[in-house]
Amino acid sequence: MQVWTKLFAKSPFKPLIKHAEVVLETVETLERALEAWKKGEYENMREYAKKVDDLEDFADKIKEEIRDSLSSKLFMPVDRGDILRYLQRQDKIADAAENTAKWLLVRDPNDIPEEIKHEVKDLVIKMSQESIKAAKLVYDAIVQMDTVIESGFGEKEIEEEYRLIKEIGSVEHKIDELDTKFMEMIFKNSSKMDWGLGMYLLNIAKTLSGISDMAKDAAERIRLMMNK
Repeated sequence: MQVWTKLFAKSPFKPLIKHAEVVLETVETLERALEAWKKGEYENMREYAKKVDDLEDFADKIKEEIRDSLSSKLFMPVDRGDILRYLQRQDKIADAAENTAKWLLVRDPNDIPEEIKHEVKDLVIKMSQESIKAAKLVYDAIVQMDTVIESGFGEKEIEEEYRLIKEIGSVEHKIDELDTKFMEMIFKNSSKMDWGLGMYLLNIAKTLSGISDMAKDAAERIRLMMNK
């Protein structure tokens, strides 16, 4: 805990950056699991999915250590409550990645109808790639927030922060569109698959979409801190 206290003394965002690094690694590992899923390499998929779970646990531990170290006695340019609320939302990005990984462990999708298999896997990978982008942008945004503080809320630094926040929103919107397209495809072809397979595929897409939803929530918390 002493380490975190020293980091907070330098900047309220240094510990959040450390946590964001683990969150980003969690989402990147999920992408590797989904790439293995697409290729039918299910043993590799399971290994990566289990690693996602381990990384999410690690992110949780860092989150708790940060909470315990964030003393009300520390002088900070940003409200302690705002930092804790932001931390919770950043942590939920890793939670969402873990939720997708859990669905990957439920079954091997060997029985996806051949006529839609390519489209199903292609859309999931596209959503995965955009999810990585959202998580990376959140990481960039919290690093930039540290730069904003160090600059004394400089105009150029603030402009760059708002650009990142806006881009996170754009990525989230794109994933929502992909999610809608995916749902339409699944329901259109529902007669070709059993109920369990349909639920499995829809939940993979839903939880992937959750990553960008949490990224957008984290970005909104940064926006609120900027506006205070």
